[in-house]
Amino acid sequence: MYKMSELRTSCPREAAKLLLILLLLTGFPRQLYSMDLRAGRRLTIPAGEVVSTNLYVAGGEVALAGSVEGDLTAAGGDISLDGKVANDVTIGGGKIRVNGQIGGDLRVAAGQVHLAGKVNGDLVVAAGVVRVLPGAVVGGDVVLAGGDVILEGTLVRSVRAVAGEMSLNGTITGPVGLRTGMLVIGEHANLANELAYFAPEEAEIPKSATIKGPIVFHMTSGMDQTWLRLIMRRAGIAFFMLRFAMTLGAGLLGFLLLRRPSQDLVQYALGNFGREFLRGFVLFFVIPPAIFLIAITVVGVPVAFLGGLLHLSVGIVSVIYAGIALGALLLKWLRRKPEFDVSWQAVLLGIPIAFLVRIVPYLGFLLNATFFLVIFGALYQRFWITVRRAR
Repeated sequence: MYKMSELRTSCPREAAKLLLILLLLTGFPRQLYSMDLRAGRRLTIPAGEVVSTNLYVAGGEVALAGSVEGDLTAAGGDISLDGKVANDVTIGGGKIRVNGQIGGDLRVAAGQVHLAGKVNGDLVVAAGVVRVLPGAVVGGDVVLAGGDVILEGTLVRSVRAVAGEMSLNGTITGPVGLRTGMLVIGEHANLANELAYFAPEEAEIPKSATIKGPIVFHMTSGMDQTWLRLIMRRAGIAFFMLRFAMTLGAGLLGFLLLRRPSQDLVQYALGNFGREFLRGFVLFFVIPPAIFLIAITVVGVPVAFLGGLLHLSVGIVSVIYAGIALGALLLKWLRRKPEFDVSWQAVLLGIPIAFLVRIVPYLGFLLNATFFLVIFGALYQRFWITVRRAR
């Protein structure tokens, strides 16, 4: 665990690394063309279909039974992966079921995750419920954070987990390190290495279970502060990943379903950058007090409610399109074009960079806040124009 002094010392170094990564991302735009982008309410990739490039999907329900020869990035409410993915898989959603085969790493942030297939690389999961079912195989290291975690499959290498309740009832070859509110060791547990865990009570080990390495137990008084901080950190990472996946999915849907309005909005906002930034700055801070003053009058309550709903909606849309605007601006510079072009490349470039930049202290906040306020002001301007035309 890092100390705060160590974290402060490493910030400039980490910021330099991040900036280098961003330069590499913007220095090779040709990679953006080797992608397959799909979005919709229900998406199905049937068995027999082969996607030869990296695949990006976003939808309410996603079912993949075919094969992907590159990476897979998916966001959705209900996602089923029954096919094959040659490289890495990154998923954010509500309920995730993985029954197929993954050649690289699997990274998931979701409400529920059920793994019954094979993962050749590492497994990194943050979820409310995590279950590695019997028959599942993970060839790399496993890092888990969740409320209920059940491991019944075969894990070839090490396991590190933080959970409210942890159940071990499978085969684990590498060392196991846990922090949990309760550890349950099942009758079929087969651990070939060390088991070290922090828990309020020592776990009972059935006679049929096998633990070949040493057992190191650390008693905690309920939920100790170290464990609580670790859970909060893992939850923060999971929320960050989920928010990123949802923002990216919303950006892709917005581009695919509203191409012309998206183009007009971003082109207008970037073309009037300074003016819309000032407009967004003023409106962001002036409208909430005005809504409050209207709400304290009986007659103004419905108006205040509608105004608050509009203000919130504009804010949510601004978060999404701020990243798209950043991507459009970067692509304009890279391609040396006279106009701003809103494309799926702009979505897949701008939103990830906007999220990555947040790691950089101060600079990341200022960059994201600037583009947010520009889009915020432009959205209100477009809204007022639409209202005047309707009159």
